[in-house]
Amino acid sequence: MDYRVAKQIDAVLISHSDLNHLGALPYARSHLGLKCPVYSTVPVVNMGKMCMYDLHQSKTNEMEFDTFTLEHVDEAFDKITSLRYSQPYALPGKCQGITITAYAAAHTIGGTIWKIKQDTDEIVYAVDFNHRKESHLDGTVLHSNGNVLDALTRPSLMITDALNASVVHPPRKDRNAAMFDTMMTTLRSGGSVLLPTDSSARVLELAYLLDKHWSQNQLTYPLIMLTNTSYHTAHFAKIMLEWMGDDLTQHFSQTRENPFDFKYLRLCHKLEDIDVYTGPKVVIASNNSLETGFARDLFLRWMGEERPVTHNTLLLTARSSPGSLARHLYDIWNERTTTANDDGNKRTIKPAIDYNESVHMTVYKRVPLEGEELAEFEERQREQAERDAAQAAIIARSKSIMEEDELSDESDMDEADDTMEDLLGDQFDLYVKDAGRSGGFFKQAQSYRMFPYLERRKRIDDYGEAIQVEHYMKSSDLDRLQLEKEDENGGEGANFAKEEDMVIDAVEPLLPGKDEKPMKYITTEQDVEIQCQLRYVDLEGLSDGRSMKTILPQIGPRKLIVIHGSSKPTEELAQACRNMDHFTKEIFTPSVSQVLNVSAATNIYRVRLTDAMVSSLQFSKLEDYELARVSGRIHFPTDSTTPSLDVDTTDEQPSKAPSVFVGDIRLSEFKKVLQGEGISAEFKGEGVLVCNDCVAVRKTGTGQLLVEGILSPDYYKIRSLLYAQHAIL
Repeated sequence: MDYRVAKQIDAVLISHSDLNHLGALPYARSHLGLKCPVYSTVPVVNMGKMCMYDLHQSKTNEMEFDTFTLEHVDEAFDKITSLRYSQPYALPGKCQGITITAYAAAHTIGGTIWKIKQDTDEIVYAVDFNHRKESHLDGTVLHSNGNVLDALTRPSLMITDALNASVVHPPRKDRNAAMFDTMMTTLRSGGSVLLPTDSSARVLELAYLLDKHWSQNQLTYPLIMLTNTSYHTAHFAKIMLEWMGDDLTQHFSQTRENPFDFKYLRLCHKLEDIDVYTGPKVVIASNNSLETGFARDLFLRWMGEERPVTHNTLLLTARSSPGSLARHLYDIWNERTTTANDDGNKRTIKPAIDYNESVHMTVYKRVPLEGEELAEFEERQREQAERDAAQAAIIARSKSIMEEDELSDESDMDEADDTMEDLLGDQFDLYVKDAGRSGGFFKQAQSYRMFPYLERRKRIDDYGEAIQVEHYMKSSDLDRLQLEKEDENGGEGANFAKEEDMVIDAVEPLLPGKDEKPMKYITTEQDVEIQCQLRYVDLEGLSDGRSMKTILPQIGPRKLIVIHGSSKPTEELAQACRNMDHFTKEIFTPSVSQVLNVSAATNIYRVRLTDAMVSSLQFSKLEDYELARVSGRIHFPTDSTTPSLDVDTTDEQPSKAPSVFVGDIRLSEFKKVLQGEGISAEFKGEGVLVCNDCVAVRKTGTGQLLVEGILSPDYYKIRSLLYAQHAIL
């Protein structure tokens, strides 16, 4: 994105609270001129801010970082409009007429599938969703209990991703068992385990899963979550249980135990904090790319040249982005395990490997200033302090002069008011000649002498007219203030605490306090010898390729765009969809920056029906609507800009057209209708409804319903019931 694109954007919808989905928002707001409205769910706002805080602090610990500031983060996230699930929201301004609705995508807390609707067009934006239930989240509503949510079926356009199109997941319990086995093997051999993760999204699943395992098995090994915002991430998790799975909320309702009041997991936000926990340990640390953050620091300490004699384990739970260190290590692990254990079964969980190779890395360090550098720094600080003190003195002197002038003006005004009162004395309204006023040549004006009224000038401060507080106080309050004043002036027995003497309990800071010692940044390019146990266990919380190929036909979009994947899985998913029967053939796989025109060929016109036309219509009822088929001629009245539709009175009458069936009956709804009539109906295959084991009802990729089977009483009854669900025009 550049500034030219940013200024053309009318609205931004954020789906998840990780770097891949919102990492560019503060920069786009502060540097690219992005001014449009931004929308997301409440958890995405809270956790997204924690994500960006953690990233900023991580980069600040490594280098002079100025891509964005914490103020930029606050400004960007404070302007986000928060929505709840299933809450239709009409966009304002240039987007008027468009309605957006957020639906649960799972994968992350507050993760969103967006439905965008305008007139008859509907767009479903569904990337990074998970249909399977996890420890802290339920599956997406897109595909729940084997059925697609009715509100998300048959959209004009669906946009989804191919990130996992080539992945087939082993059973979840097997993946969890593999992770725990790897940990315990390492811990018992005297090593420690590092799990790189994000700071606000998938970290919640890992933290809850591991704390629960530690609690069930009464393990004594230290379990640590190390991020710059660990305390506040846990805090937000505690107060957003309503956005999590039903099991968690029900458990909390019954026991009043918050699942994120961790029993074993220790929260740390500085690298030095984990030194307190000696011996083998498990650390969940940010960032999952291993490009920055505490995870990179521990990787160098535990697996690099500073590593102990014992082997530590790097346990990857996400593949991370291409080009990152974590992705490089994953690719090596995947290549070795695929070659050695390729039995053709993609659901096999691959083992750990011994990794002992040299990795070229950029090493960042913050070191204290010493010698001449320290002396130069202190001299600059002293000069700056002198300049600041001089500037402060100038400002204080100017302020003092202004206050003295103001007091002088008020004193002069009060003295003038008192003098006027003394001079005027007591006077009355008397009709007398005013010798002081001349009405012109040889004339003198006469006027009433008015009772004197002195209007005092109002005191004005920065907020308007100054208020005298004592005018609004009770007499008892005045007495109390007078007593306090006497005590302050030396009265015995005075024991009132001053506000500045009160001690307020400090709350946990949002970010660790900045080290005030004079430091400098050092960056070096090194070939680091890495030695560790390396394993990947898929805990990304995404639907795999096999599941997506089952879900997409049930959604039945009229057009499909596949994004967010490398070329191979993207083409694999697109080809699988092309090979499906009764699935749309309008499938697009755009490259980055490619512009697509996917406008629907729907034109809506406004016409006025004449009275004769309305009286000739025969309406059929469909749910809450009454429909009629119209055939006539359009003409343009001279007194109106709206065309009129009138009955065709010419001799050239069109031949009678075949009947039109109006309605979009869903097979899941039709199944209930059939069962209510005593007909057995079950889904088999790819969205085929089999009735009484002799008649099949299915929907084509264009939305057409087909009834197939032997001509029999069952066939005709089922067809009649299907007809009854439509308005026939």
